[in-house]
Amino acid sequence: MTARHRCVLAIALASAVAVLGADGVSVTRVQLADGIYQFITARDGYVPNGNSLVVVNDNDVLVFDTFTRPSTARKVLAEIRKITNKPVRYVVNSHWHPDHWNGNEVYAEAFSGVEFIATEETREAMVNIANAWPKLYASNLRKNQAAFDEEVKTGKQADGSALAEEQRRYDGESLRLEEGFVAEASALHRAYPTLTYVDKMILRHGGREFRFLSMVGDANGETVMYLPKEKIVATGDLVSGPVPYYSPPLSRHAASLQALLEMDVDIIVPGHGPAIRDKGYVKLELELFDAIVKQVREAVKQEVVSTDEIQKMVDVESLRTRFTNDDPMLNAKFRRYVNGMVENAAREARDGRELKY
Repeated sequence: MTARHRCVLAIALASAVAVLGADGVSVTRVQLADGIYQFITARDGYVPNGNSLVVVNDNDVLVFDTFTRPSTARKVLAEIRKITNKPVRYVVNSHWHPDHWNGNEVYAEAFSGVEFIATEETREAMVNIANAWPKLYASNLRKNQAAFDEEVKTGKQADGSALAEEQRRYDGESLRLEEGFVAEASALHRAYPTLTYVDKMILRHGGREFRFLSMVGDANGETVMYLPKEKIVATGDLVSGPVPYYSPPLSRHAASLQALLEMDVDIIVPGHGPAIRDKGYVKLELELFDAIVKQVREAVKQEVVSTDEIQKMVDVESLRTRFTNDDPMLNAKFRRYVNGMVENAAREARDGRELKY
């Protein structure tokens, strides 16, 4: 996050409204424009933060993304009811990752006529993957509990470094939040998209124009919602911070970022992090992806076989502090993510093949 972004966040949060529930997961409301509100959740056991965008129309409300936990979505719904008595008519899910649609059930239960919008690709992924998540969540929780117990027992982190008290407290709180998340996520009732599209769709409704665009972010078929009159765009995880997420071929993610830069926007609401009032961070994310793709392609043309070797050759350290502000935990996350991005780009450069010797 740049100094400008921190300043914008400070100004926004000065007029923000914070809501804290019994589960300890806070939600902050920030008004971005007339009738348009960003809701930001604190870490919830699955992600460090997340966003939901609420748009109040002439006669109803549209919600973009519904968070990781149904309990968090209920907090947002309670805040919506303080803002307006209009019903929620549309819920948009940017993509299939659980932190963007686990709260769907809250709106399905509260509003009988609500429509859930996503790309056809996103809906298919939801249907194919969601039923496997409870077992995966439970398995990850057991592994994380065992890792935390080992940390406390040995006084050392997984990499052998000393376990500082601050880190122990953070890891313990993370585990408590994860337990709450797993309990909620294992009991929720899925509400799948009811209105899907391919490539793009325009909704002229309630005095506004909504343009839905299928792009590649940290998932394929990710919905980006653009309000051309208001010059506001909600990106899902096409844009995320402070260290960007990734998953599909990195060059395709980069191409979508370039398309976003060409749009006429004043406010960008990322999948994670504060709203951005310029394109500086998007340019930085694109610069990182482009640098990695370029260096990986140069490496695979040489006599380099393993991903480990390619990871050692790729150097984007000059960009690190612009994402992390030299925060130790974010530094570690940046380097870990860069290794994953390099692996991603290497597979792409070799047509999906992992070479070994």
